[in-house]
Amino acid sequence: MTDTITAPWSSEQVAALEQFQTASGMHPFTCGADQHTQSPSLVPSHSGWYCPDPACDYRQDWAHAFMVDPAAWPRPFGDRHGPTPEEVRGIKTLGPFPVSADTLADVQARQAWEAQAVADHAAMTRRRALAFNAVQPVLAKHDRHLPLSVRQEIADAVLAAIDNDAEATA
Repeated sequence: MTDTITAPWSSEQVAALEQFQTASGMHPFTCGADQHTQSPSLVPSHSGWYCPDPACDYRQDWAHAFMVDPAAWPRPFGDRHGPTPEEVRGIKTLGPFPVSADTLADVQARQAWEAQAVADHAAMTRRRALAFNAVQPVLAKHDRHLPLSVRQEIADAVLAAIDNDAEATA
């Protein structure tokens, strides 16, 4: 384990920690909470790290000592901040396209595929939200109330039944 420093930190240390978080080429310190509306990368202050999400109260009062000395930062890629384009060409994504494409047609096909994936996800999210929002008026009509998680399960079950019926008739 490396040496650590604990807050309070000087202005110079805070500036170095901020630089480490954004420019070191290493994974930044992040909040351990499950859900965020903002980036989970911790923000340094004189009193320690804090999560930038207003809904999160995560705090951390320590850092690795090397983080305040840019000359001591580990350099997994040497003086570079990542792999070269030649190195990236060998890396594959989970999808059908390589990370780095050699031709314009490949780039355009990948962009089209990614745009379609984003559109499909947005449509699925909207459909699920509409189903969820349709459950409450029916419950209210009968003076019934259920937890949000149960309402979501009902909405998901209705959508699954609709999808299964559509597949059976296709």
